Amino acid sequence: MLQGLPSSQPKGNTAIKTDPMLAACRDLAVKMLTDSLDHFFSKLEDTYFELGDKSFDRKQREDFYAARLETHNKRELMARQFQSFMNEAFDKGAIKKTADNEKKFFYVSADPDQLSLVANEEYEESISADKVVKSIKTQGGDELTQLELRLARLLPENDGQIASNPMSPEAICEAFLQACRQLETGVDARMIAMQAFEKELSGQVANVYHQINQYLIAQNVQPLPRSQRAKQQISPKEHEVKPKLAEIPQLANHLSQLANHEITEQETKALETLRQAPSWLAFLDLLQRKAPSAAAVDGGETITQNLLGLLRETGWAKQLPQLDAMTLELVAMLFEHIFEDPRLSPSVKSLIGRLQIPVLKVGMMDADFFASKKHPARLLLDELAFSATDNEQFEVGMPRYEATAEIVNSLIKRYEKDICVFDEALHQLQVLNQRYEELAAAELAEEVEQLAAHELAELSHVTSEQLIAQHLSQYESVPDVIHDFLTGNWLSALKVAYGPLGECEPEYVRRISAMNDLLWSVQPKATADDRFKMVNMLPVMLKALEDGVAAAGLSKEHAQAFFSELVQCHASAIRNGIKVVSRPISAVEQVVETSSDEAFQETVPAYSEDSSKDADSILPIKGEWVEWLDEYGHISRLRLSWISPQQTRFLFTSREVKGMAFLKPELECAIKEGRIIRLALEGSITDRAIQGVMKDLC
Repeated sequence: MLQGLPSSQPKGNTAIKTDPMLAACRDLAVKMLTDSLDHFFSKLEDTYFELGDKSFDRKQREDFYAARLETHNKRELMARQFQSFMNEAFDKGAIKKTADNEKKFFYVSADPDQLSLVANEEYEESISADKVVKSIKTQGGDELTQLELRLARLLPENDGQIASNPMSPEAICEAFLQACRQLETGVDARMIAMQAFEKELSGQVANVYHQINQYLIAQNVQPLPRSQRAKQQISPKEHEVKPKLAEIPQLANHLSQLANHEITEQETKALETLRQAPSWLAFLDLLQRKAPSAAAVDGGETITQNLLGLLRETGWAKQLPQLDAMTLELVAMLFEHIFEDPRLSPSVKSLIGRLQIPVLKVGMMDADFFASKKHPARLLLDELAFSATDNEQFEVGMPRYEATAEIVNSLIKRYEKDICVFDEALHQLQVLNQRYEELAAAELAEEVEQLAAHELAELSHVTSEQLIAQHLSQYESVPDVIHDFLTGNWLSALKVAYGPLGECEPEYVRRISAMNDLLWSVQPKATADDRFKMVNMLPVMLKALEDGVAAAGLSKEHAQAFFSELVQCHASAIRNGIKVVSRPISAVEQVVETSSDEAFQETVPAYSEDSSKDADSILPIKGEWVEWLDEYGHISRLRLSWISPQQTRFLFTSREVKGMAFLKPELECAIKEGRIIRLALEGSITDRAIQGVMKDLC
């Protein structure tokens, strides 16, 4: 049976008896808040009536009407309960909290099914109360901070610690929640009351803080210095899941065992028992399929807080076996780190937040979750994070977000114990992301085509120019007509033949071979074998030259004039004793000759056998995300969307940047200088979260 905890009045009102200013603060706060409740309950009755009038569900309509009537009949009782709990909060504030007098909603003596229902109410109340606390803190702002520092002057110390603020948002929220428990209509009615309290009275609470501050200022109560307050009372960060100091060694050991597959036989049997005992999972199944009420979490749609941190305070969690309780703690800490990740937008955190209960079930039933980076549940969380790295099309209401949300919701409805559901969801999400990747690539098609054409034109010119210089440098003398032909018309012919395969293009190879034959053919032929060889090669060479000059756009008249001069060069080469007109190599050509190999390596790295493997290893791969620090100190998140065929250009895109191209040397330099950081090297979202948990437990 579900029973309310008996109130535990502390013996002796030490703070009230010894400090009349603290008593005056109590009386002022209780009076102002209690007076506000009269108008509030009238509006709450109207709210219940409106909800019942709009509801199409008969039972729900009757419940709202019943809640309206019950609120009307019990408003004075609820006001007295609120006042009583506020007074009790001041009394409790006079002594240090211990494990025996910490707040608990219920103690439970029930079978597992009843326990699930009770725990679900606890859970929803915790979520709703958490929202109210946040709202009061937001409204209170600096007034709340100043009040806490002034009250610290009045509250007694116990073991070096200042008692908790009796007017804290948590204390006020707890007092109202206890008053709302007089409503027996059901948890939904209480959640509506909590939601109304948040909207209607958060501002009034802030006014209470202001008025009490003004009273304490008039009484010359100065704020306790922040440094002194911090030493005496260290408050945890809001919603942060922090294990107790005594639990840390056990948690660290448990995580180590899970991560290293060091599960004992006894623990394995415990997991098997858990898998076969649905009563243990009844509550988690209930939470998974029944989202928190609209009053608790923004219509059940936006979940960006660690609900597991609230779950660990329920009666259900307190009755878990030790191993399962530790697993709950670890999974809660894991999600805490995920929600703190600055790279995730609120929209994707909301989707990941919906998976807290399914992932908890996985962690409790499958030890591989912590041990394997390839676990389907971890991969799904990673893929969700990847989906929203660039969130241009990943906000609520947008097609991609809604399609992803449908996959997540389907998993929540279908998952019981079979991990294959995560595999299927992961595959569906990967297919969806791939489709959007293809759409993004199609949008870049025109720019990619232009970049590829520009790269091809640039490489064709530089490569052909260098190859011509290399071949010319092999001969001491070359007729001027041949030299001018190669560096002019034949350069154009080579550039035209240069294609996606670069130097391996068949026509390009043919024309390089023809150039080599041409240079050899105009050298002196002193032996009969050389002359015989030249006669045999001329038909093939001349055909290649004719095709090349035609492709380069040389007119027939100029082509005929060149071939006539070529005949004269061949005749001169064959005649014995006739020297070929010599042409000294210029200084510029000498530079080209000595540095051509190095320049070629830098310009065409994809075809260089001596390219640095270390340099290639630091470069991102297609689809990878990086963070780029520009010259103004602004950080942009960019995705490598395209790499040119010759791997000399890298095109990055993002929501704001539709196309930013880096040359390979520029990209390597930016990475080495730290101006571009590869996000993949820092691990996936779950890897980083688990590392964060391990760091917390060290």
